[in-house]
Parts: sequence; structure tokens; C-alpha cells
Amino acid sequence: MNRRNEGGAGSSRRVFLRTLGAVGVTGALAGCSFGAREDAGDGGDGDGGDTADGGDGSDSGGSTGNFFEQGPTIGVEAVATGLVSPTALVTADDGTDRRFVVDQTGVVYVHGADGLREDPFLDLSDRLVALGQDLPNWVAFDERGLLGLAFHPEFADNGLFYVRYSTPATDDELDHRERLSEFRATADGTRGDPDTERILLDLPWERPIHQAGTLEFGPDGYLYAALGDGLNPFNGQDLTNNLKGSVLRLDVDGRTGDLPYGIPDDNPLVGREGRDEQYAWGLRNPWKMAFSGDRLVLGDVGQATYEEVDVVEKGANYGWPLKEGFHCHDPQLGTSEDGECVVESDRGEPLVDPVLEFPHFDEEGYPVGFAVIGGHVHTGSVDALRDQYVFGAFTSSFTEAAGRIVAATPRDTGRWPMREVQVEGGLDIQVLSFGQDGDDSYVLGTRAALAENPLSKREGVVYRLTS
Repeated sequence: MNRRNEGGAGSSRRVFLRTLGAVGVTGALAGCSFGAREDAGDGGDGDGGDTADGGDGSDSGGSTGNFFEQGPTIGVEAVATGLVSPTALVTADDGTDRRFVVDQTGVVYVHGADGLREDPFLDLSDRLVALGQDLPNWVAFDERGLLGLAFHPEFADNGLFYVRYSTPATDDELDHRERLSEFRATADGTRGDPDTERILLDLPWERPIHQAGTLEFGPDGYLYAALGDGLNPFNGQDLTNNLKGSVLRLDVDGRTGDLPYGIPDDNPLVGREGRDEQYAWGLRNPWKMAFSGDRLVLGDVGQATYEEVDVVEKGANYGWPLKEGFHCHDPQLGTSEDGECVVESDRGEPLVDPVLEFPHFDEEGYPVGFAVIGGHVHTGSVDALRDQYVFGAFTSSFTEAAGRIVAATPRDTGRWPMREVQVEGGLDIQVLSFGQDGDDSYVLGTRAALAENPLSKREGVVYRLTS
């Protein structure tokens, strides 16, 4: 286990809290709450995880914890730069060698063999809320914007694709609205036509946080859409009056009644109490999800102490706000601890445990990571990561880019063992997302620290993972 000196854990924790006070937040990307562990002990878990700057961490607030075991070393190669805040990298099954990079500011770029094309595939920046404006002082990073993109499985024939974005509200009591829309590409498929928008969902959002936003088509041909709890924890257990805190499953090719989409007949709440669109619930802020075969895996951002990754199953309740990770959560106090937890919902549903968790701080009080970033199972060219679930932590610092990449071994039952992926030369970004194109895996992020107002800088980058 790596030991630190020149100030020790207590000093590092105080520096981290001073930094926290300087930027005036209790939350960051994906809505995690930050706070120091007051019960820090003398030991750590595992032997991986150096400080983010390679030193003792006592000056930067960027020291990282010893929770993760050390994993394989890989390289990264920058394939796109000059972005602001890349939130997704997806592909279309149309036979072309191109990747679509979503920038939170409202633009979808095409990345081809010659790099990032200057002419965007789609520009919705004029339909977005004004990012970074009129935020409460506890929000360090504006989570609104262009958040998700998925191409119809028959995109090559029908030209249809789907986006999630945050648009202004006309009601003064709302912060904004979250919109899920269908668009159509031009006849040659080179651009998306913004005038073809067909709105599927237009949801009121009271606060500028916990939107989630990932869209994924499943092997069944249905569209899966992640919605955060809107910073109201009780939405995760309310199945009748809202769609928040859930994963939805929609038939974009059908129509049910007056709805602009169809409801699959085998959705778990069809014929029962609750909204028929819901597929799974009890989630806080599911930030990024992806299919591996027929298994859907997502990262759900924690509040008090723990981050978690879940395998999503039809009709499953993942416990928020009654549990956080494997631990009891008190929704009134906002705290998590071990003890005799609630094991089922008021409706009698068992609360499903995640497949892994990691804490915000290690046992010595050093930051481990805040805001889990869901990833995917790597099937590409980096042998050290083959068949591993590759995901990350957004950051462990406010004053420098200090994201982390983690690899977990999927199992059919029980917890997934995990190790931190070592990046040759270090990882110099806050991790925002992961993507894959069949041959390669990518990590997306920004080199700007939280204290530097990342949305005001073009420090966004897409890295390809290499051996």
C-alpha cells in the first residue's frame, strides 16, 4: 500500500475541504455530494492508487485514495480535441467508418478516418438552455445540455436517430424541460436535419441537476432511456406520478393510444399500477449505460458515501433512496451506513443490490472518486481489458483533472472484482463518458478542472485506449 507523508490524511482532507469551499459546491457532474469522512482510520483497502499529481497531494487537493487494487497499464491516444464537454461517442450501423461525438453544448460532430470534421452532423445549440447561467451556488458543473444520442437499428434505411437535451422552460416554477426527440438525417446520411424533430417526451424539470440522459437501443429493438431523479430522491420509488429515477423502454416504431411512441406489451408495469414506460427504477442519477449482449449495465451516481454499478433487469428496484450501494441510506438525513437495511419497497419488491461499489474516500480520508461514469464491456483490441467492464470516476479533485479508469470482471452472480487501470503517463482529464466502435474503446473528458469553469473552455478530448 502506498503511504503518504508531509501532512498525512488529516492535512490532505483539510486541503480538499478548503478547495470545496472555494468553489462553493456540494455537488458536481451527475449530482454527487461531496464531504469528508470524519471517521477516517489508519488503513486502506488494496494497494493501488497513487496521488493524482504523483506527489503527496497535500497542496493540490488532488490526492487519490488506496481503495482500488492496481490493474493493467494501458496507453491513450488523443483522436479528437477542441471540444468543450464531450458526453457521448456512439456509432450508427450503416457501414461507414465514423463515430459521432456529442458535445454537451449542443453539437454532434463526426469523427472519421481523418479526424474530427469541422462541419457538425447536428447543431441544436439554439434549442438548449443557457448553460452555466443562473445556477445555484451548490452546482459546480452544469449537467444540462445535449446528453444522449442513439441511432435507430435501421438507420441505414430510415435515417432516424434520437437525442436527449435540456430546453428552456416557459413556466417560471421550472428550471428547464428535458426532451427526448426523434430526428431524421438527410438523404445522403451526412447530416441530421434539425427541422425534422418529432418530440417523444417533454418533461418538466424543477432543478438544474440529475437529468441522466443516456439513450441505448437494446437487442430487442426497443429504445432504453435513462432519467435521473431530478434531485428529488423520492421520485425513485414513485411509479405512478412521474418517470424520473428510472430506465424507460419505448417502442419508437409504434404508437400506443395518443402517445407518440409505443409501449412494449411485456414492460413490467403494463396492466399494473405505475407508468407503463418504466422498465426499472429506484435509481438516483444513472450516468451512462451500455448493453453487453442482452445485459444492460449502468453507473448510478451516489449522494452521501458510495458510487455503484448496476445490472439492469426488467421490473427491478435498485433501492434509491432507501439504499446507496450495498448500504442503508436515510433519505431524510442524506447519510449512508451499515446496519439493518430496508430490503423491500412499500409494494413488496426486493431492493436489488449493485454488482460493485466504491467509496468517495478511503479509510485514511483520501479522495477515491466522485460521480461514477458508466462504461461498457471491452471487446476490442486492448488485450489487457478484454471482456472487462471498463468504467470510471469523474474526478477526485476540484483543482486539477483527476479522473480514473477502472476495470471490473463481470460475473453471473455476486460482486464484480475491480482494479484501477493505470494509464501510461497519467490520465489528464475529468472523465465524462466512454464509447466504443467495435474495434476500439474510448474515454471522453475535459482537461479543465472544476474550479476552472470547464464549460467556458475548449479542453474537451476523446482518447482511444491502446495497448
